[in-house]
Amino acid sequence: MSVVLGLDIGTTTITALALDANSGQTIACHSVANKTHIIKPSADPQGRSEWDAPLILQRAADCLREVGQELGTRVSEISGLGITGQQHGVVLVDQDLQCVTPYINWQDRRGELSASDLAGNHDTFIDFAHGLIGTNTQQRHGCKLATGYMGCTLAWLHHYNYLPAGDHTAAFIMDFVAATFAASKIVSSPSSAASSGIFDIHQQAWNLNAINALGLSSGIFPAIGKATQVLGKLSEEWATTMRLPAGLPVFVASGDHQASFMGTVTDPKTQLLINVGTGGQVAMYSETTADHPDLEVRPFPLGGYLLVNAGLCGGRSFAELERFFATTLCDFTGCAPSDDLFNQMCELASKVPAGSDGLRCSPLFTGTRSRPELRASWEHVGLDNFTAGHLVRALLEGMARVFGDGYAMMKEVTGCEMTNIVCAGNGLRENALLRECVELELQLPLQVAAAREEACIGAAMIAAAGLGI
Repeated sequence: MSVVLGLDIGTTTITALALDANSGQTIACHSVANKTHIIKPSADPQGRSEWDAPLILQRAADCLREVGQELGTRVSEISGLGITGQQHGVVLVDQDLQCVTPYINWQDRRGELSASDLAGNHDTFIDFAHGLIGTNTQQRHGCKLATGYMGCTLAWLHHYNYLPAGDHTAAFIMDFVAATFAASKIVSSPSSAASSGIFDIHQQAWNLNAINALGLSSGIFPAIGKATQVLGKLSEEWATTMRLPAGLPVFVASGDHQASFMGTVTDPKTQLLINVGTGGQVAMYSETTADHPDLEVRPFPLGGYLLVNAGLCGGRSFAELERFFATTLCDFTGCAPSDDLFNQMCELASKVPAGSDGLRCSPLFTGTRSRPELRASWEHVGLDNFTAGHLVRALLEGMARVFGDGYAMMKEVTGCEMTNIVCAGNGLRENALLRECVELELQLPLQVAAAREEACIGAAMIAAAGLGI
């Protein structure tokens, strides 16, 4: 049997696919929009981002059923199911795997609320949390605790008495789905757990000192297992629902960024991954950890680590400039822009020479994870470069410069240089000029990842590795 299934619980979409493990080709695929919001941050004074976890589970099952139907007679060749999904967030489940809270995902902003009601001099709740666990924990945890991360969300719920009573387990959304399908207890992989902000990446275990400092019980956190480890077998109930073979091995779930790296990078020792969606990430494989304030260290499912410069500018930065042009046009003329404004902006920018005639842009409208106070700006504006095309090109060059800075950090701490770039995410796929700017800035050839379902493919590949295929 050479067919493995991958499932990706993304923020925007939920995707399932079947991968021929021998050829590496996708032979069936189905996606649905993950429209399962209960409360959106933009519509809530507290900035809550709450989702319907049971509905996410059902839509994941629907995707897998469609893939099984598309496979036809080859459904009998399926040998395993790998699962990945969005990181950082949390849902609390009881011993019967019933959700006792909504799924609170990474977009939740409660950590940024005022902490004036708490002891000490703190501007926000996340400042208060940093005061409890310390601000120098990044080297141990691989990342700095941030709002929307499991550690911050649980601490907020605890301090304001919103944690439900009883014996519960905190789960990442992909761990909840995997455990439900396999009728297993919640188990998390280091690639997921490290996104919590309170996981010791060196010991591959929860940091009990940080957990206790936040006032949380260690018993609430899930067991840790390897991503290549079988979590359990697909239950009869879910096999019937999805029309898949009962007893199918279901693997411990992985974080989506690491899975995306698996699904795109063919030679981790020579290829740099740049992913641009709403935001941006630069990632490099390393056999060891590294200590740099602007680099996150994420355990890799097959061993080693990813060094990541995350929370960078991406499609949102371009969208903000697009919004500015659209509203300006409407304000002055009363006319709505054409539906082709994106392409019009890129066409104007393509006529501007490299360097934008001296115009420079910092495209960090919302800062970075390490420096959230930063904001966007254009400088060296002159009579010869104050045009729409120059503004667009300078923004794209600024984005490329940010990615280049991330790569420079990685070279500094590892001493390694890459030979080429693999790009993923629609922000790069759909913008040829941005790809050109990235190549010029990093002085490396760039190739577009072959498939759009990078994380889903990676999940299937991790399952294949666990099966020894």
